[in-house]
Amino acid sequence: MYKILVVDDEPRVSIGIRNFLLASDLSISSVETALNGFEAVDYLRMDQFDLVLTDIQMSRMSGIELMETIYMEQPNLPVIVISAHEKFDFAMKSLRLGARDYLVKPVDQEDLLRVVRGVLTEKEEIGKRALERSRLERNKRIPDSARRQEILMELVTERGLSKKEHEDLLAELGDKIKGPYFGVVTVRLDLSRGGFSHREVLQQDRKLLKFAALNLFSESLAEWGGLAFSGFGNELIGIIQVKAPAGTEPRGQLQTQLHLVGQYVSNNLRQYLNLEATIGTSSLRDDATLLAKLMEEANLAVNWKRLHPGQNVFYYADIAAQDSLNMVEWMAKVEACVQQLKKGGDELPEASARDLIAMLRRLGHTDELAHSYFGMLVYRIYGLLLEYGHAGTASLRRFDPDVYYKDLRIEARIGRLAAYMEDAARTIQMMARERETTILSRILAYIRQHYRNPALKIQDIAGEVHFSSAYLGYLFKRETKKNVWDYVTELRIQEAKHLLVTTDKKRYEIAYEVGYESPEHFSRMFKRYAGVSPADYRKEGQGGSR
Repeated sequence: MYKILVVDDEPRVSIGIRNFLLASDLSISSVETALNGFEAVDYLRMDQFDLVLTDIQMSRMSGIELMETIYMEQPNLPVIVISAHEKFDFAMKSLRLGARDYLVKPVDQEDLLRVVRGVLTEKEEIGKRALERSRLERNKRIPDSARRQEILMELVTERGLSKKEHEDLLAELGDKIKGPYFGVVTVRLDLSRGGFSHREVLQQDRKLLKFAALNLFSESLAEWGGLAFSGFGNELIGIIQVKAPAGTEPRGQLQTQLHLVGQYVSNNLRQYLNLEATIGTSSLRDDATLLAKLMEEANLAVNWKRLHPGQNVFYYADIAAQDSLNMVEWMAKVEACVQQLKKGGDELPEASARDLIAMLRRLGHTDELAHSYFGMLVYRIYGLLLEYGHAGTASLRRFDPDVYYKDLRIEARIGRLAAYMEDAARTIQMMARERETTILSRILAYIRQHYRNPALKIQDIAGEVHFSSAYLGYLFKRETKKNVWDYVTELRIQEAKHLLVTTDKKRYEIAYEVGYESPEHFSRMFKRYAGVSPADYRKEGQGGSR
């Protein structure tokens, strides 16, 4: 059953469309109506919708601005524009922002039904096409596709390739690898459940479902020049290619595109195949010879699922920004253990430290190698300590490997490694909690300062602390046990309660003051959260105060 949102500042139009769609033969469970873009954004943040129909010309937030917000927060949500304006520039801008169609008022009911039916059935059709392609390809592995898979796997896994070997492999792919910026996306599928019925998937059907996911993954990456291929087990790998606009500071735009890729792939797999997946994206580089390094970054990002089980999409840039990670091969191997050190309480479990030391001994075949691997680990830990604390303080100076291990031979250094890690773990835990408390305080302060602004966006809040929107949402929910928009709404409703009881302001004045564009929408939101209407709350509150 589908859920639709209709946005129009003319109530008779939105109500007419709602009644028509509910009476149609489409499988529509409900149709909500909003009088402007701000109301629509509130609805979209509280519920899941399959389709939005919106007018263009609306006060304060236009349909174009609403579509821009949808594109940033829910990029795969389809939108149909219904407008009284036939202007070419309105239509073209709507379509550039991803509108599925542009209908001119007064809308012919048959045209409306045809367009809505097409959009609502598209999701199921995409999933069916992916499954059908998988059935056809499952036993049809032609040599060209096998060689392509082999080349792509070599590019993302072999770090020792010479420049000429890279060039030869790229030449064999033809013009598939163009750039100028490259990134790698890793997808780890949960194939235990999926398909249209979201039932348990039998072992013999999982390969077919993986092929379907691969086809959908490939379609999802098309906008970014993506090359999708199968990894080991339940893993899919994609190489993306991004064109940055000319200018001196393309990084912000590139980062935005990376965040969009991860969310887009995750949403498509969930919506079209009912598959849960963990997505990891690398940074972007302008050198195709670094694809293997980018693969390591994507794997590092996706491995954060063990540390943050409530999150599905991970960006290497977020990890690098938060923890100043400077990973190389050895660091990628020990990262899970380092994260456990940061997460697992005051002390690193003895078994984990023992396993890490055993691995170090296996890798350090010579004193030179042992010193190298050892140094990467202890300076990684020291770097974390300096980031969480203050680089010049005496309390952290003792963790400096040059001080802690002064004049010790390599075997003696390894012998003291467990004690070093346990001591560092206790200090990191204390400083990490202090730092996250500070960051959360900045987020809460920003929201309290701006919650009355009806145009407040999650991108605004994330920009305040220099996080991605996805990581901000994860951190906020982990620390407060509620999502960002529930918190914003609670602040608005709490302030409205205060104003209702302590002032004689009219409903529309209070609505505008706490961040709502219309009194009607304010009343609906108030009753949803408070359980009573604003009028009843005022009557009860003022009566009780007497």
